[in-house]
Amino acid sequence: MTLFSRLLYSGIAGSLLLASLLLMAVAISRTFIGFRTGEGALDTMLDGIGLVIIAVAVADVGKFLFEEEVIADRELRRPAEARGSLTKFMTIIIVALSLESLVLITKAARDKPADILFPSLLMLVAVAALVGLGLFQKLSQHTTAAIPDNVEDEDGESEARRKTKSAKAKKGITEPAMRGEPSPVRRGQGEV
Repeated sequence: MTLFSRLLYSGIAGSLLLASLLLMAVAISRTFIGFRTGEGALDTMLDGIGLVIIAVAVADVGKFLFEEEVIADRELRRPAEARGSLTKFMTIIIVALSLESLVLITKAARDKPADILFPSLLMLVAVAALVGLGLFQKLSQHTTAAIPDNVEDEDGESEARRKTKSAKAKKGITEPAMRGEPSPVRRGQGEV
């Protein structure tokens, strides 16, 4: 990944985190003002909870972008990586939708029970997204199992070879022995 891409994604993630902090500050401020004036304290508290939920979702998206694009510094080459990233992202969205619909249902049930249709539909959308994610997981499970891990990376070394080297290194077998050459030293044989 280029330096420009890292800086770009770092800026986007930082902007999302800043927006999240501002949303939380607005939520706290509105709730405090509502309690201080005594007007609609419960409504302002429910509004504040809604804003905090949105702020957490925005912060999670920023964190997700930073982890995937800056820290991990990798492209999604294997289906298992793409599947994991998509699952993380969709989980953030589903949790935010569920919590927001819960807050809206509470507000609607308290103020106007006739207005409960929209929050209920939002909850159904969250459930449909969860079912869709589960279906995606089930269908993509066969794809990730069918594609071997021995796809070579940039260094020309396959994932399967790296795992084999790692397992043999734990057993004390050195690199020459892995290639079939006689190894002068094996761990645990008393030779130096």
